[in-house]
Amino acid sequence: MQHSTTLTKTTCIAALVIGVLSAAFAFTTKTPAYAVTAGAVATLIGLVSLYIGRKNIDDMQLAAAGIFMAVVSCLVGLWQIYN
Repeated sequence: MQHSTTLTKTTCIAALVIGVLSAAFAFTTKTPAYAVTAGAVATLIGLVSLYIGRKNIDDMQLAAAGIFMAVVSCLVGLWQIYN
């Protein structure tokens, strides 16, 4: 069975991958400002992909998961700054 790869699916999967990578980067970096910046950029990308994939609930779930991981990245960076 073939699966079609549309722009919305690709964008939302990319948002998820970028969110996960930014969260992993936040836990491994020594500079918390970079973690906050990476999380903010990943959040922006996630919001754009959420807007692009707004007509399909499966795509929206992927984008929302990416946004969640990006927010985790921001929170880890802020925790490192203020702790």
